[in-house]
Amino acid sequence: MPSGCAQLRFVTQARLSRIRGQNILFSGSQHAIFSLNDTAAAIWRMLEEGKPADAVVRGIACGAPDAGGQVEAALKDWQRLGLIRPRISPLDIAARQHVTQTLSIAGRRIRILYPMAHAFPTVGVFRHLEVEQETTDVVFQWAEHDDRLHLFRNGDWLLASASDEMATVLKGEVLNDVLGTSTYELALHVAALLKDERLVLLCGDPGAGKTTLTLALAHAGFGVASDDVTLLQGDGRCVGLPFAAAVKSGAWPLLAPYFPDLAEMPVFRRPDNRRVRYIAPKISPDLLSRQWPVGSVVMLRRDRDSRLRLDEVGPVDALCGLLGGAFAPGGELGAIGFDALARVVGSARAFRLTYSDLDGAVDLIRRSCR
Repeated sequence: MPSGCAQLRFVTQARLSRIRGQNILFSGSQHAIFSLNDTAAAIWRMLEEGKPADAVVRGIACGAPDAGGQVEAALKDWQRLGLIRPRISPLDIAARQHVTQTLSIAGRRIRILYPMAHAFPTVGVFRHLEVEQETTDVVFQWAEHDDRLHLFRNGDWLLASASDEMATVLKGEVLNDVLGTSTYELALHVAALLKDERLVLLCGDPGAGKTTLTLALAHAGFGVASDDVTLLQGDGRCVGLPFAAAVKSGAWPLLAPYFPDLAEMPVFRRPDNRRVRYIAPKISPDLLSRQWPVGSVVMLRRDRDSRLRLDEVGPVDALCGLLGGAFAPGGELGAIGFDALARVVGSARAFRLTYSDLDGAVDLIRRSCR
């Protein structure tokens, strides 16, 4: 066992029970069940008691020929599965060198601390949201332990990840923070592009090409307020959350003509092992600070066998498109929120775009916004 781990204690994040002679480990956060042999169950119980790793090795040494190897393997597997985590604190690394980044998103000031060795290239994914150092609302801090990076929010542990997952994990946790603290009626799962002082909202099922089309429209001169989540206010205006767009590997060839340096951009991994590259939109101060009226809603339908077309649709279809994947604070869309949504649908034009060719789709949307 590595010497640095010998005195380390762990926090267990699952519950062990013995049912009819079998050791059952239940993870409530993952809704998963694991079966343990008696040696593994003994290791788990000692971790629950707060014993350090070397004491756990001594505790099972009399009954296991390779106690150190078994404990080390169990600790590694359980950490990978999210069943345990090291009992560490961001205060443990406060004196070490780190990189600091302060972001502004929907009026929220967010400070992020990275270990020097792991700051790049993740820092670059959020560079377009940076503001000068000032009072912040929340602090996210990464702490390195062995080959894992642990993320804390205001000193409280959130999760662990591999170094190539940092950008994806951090984007998700920052989004959760913004959604949990901002004032809005409905978080729409739509991209928002700015053209002539009004927003074009793009919505569609997974695989409809929302991110790819958003970036192609950005290349054509549209401002990008958001590629994924847009906050609807009570007056029917919207504010985007302009995170860098995560481009999955299947879309890299499609976007290469628009972004010639795409092949040189860092590759990150999502928790589902999908590979992504991040493209950050060009952001103006106005785009970050203002709320915008909606000019049009475009529902995407990608179909290789259909001809390119843009059909106007009625309010019911538009409402259904906007409500797909939407999130309301408190879990229920109230009267004010629905009235705001109705105001958007009542004043904006709504279309269904059927397409397979990216250039053709961009041209149709551009002409519809004149």
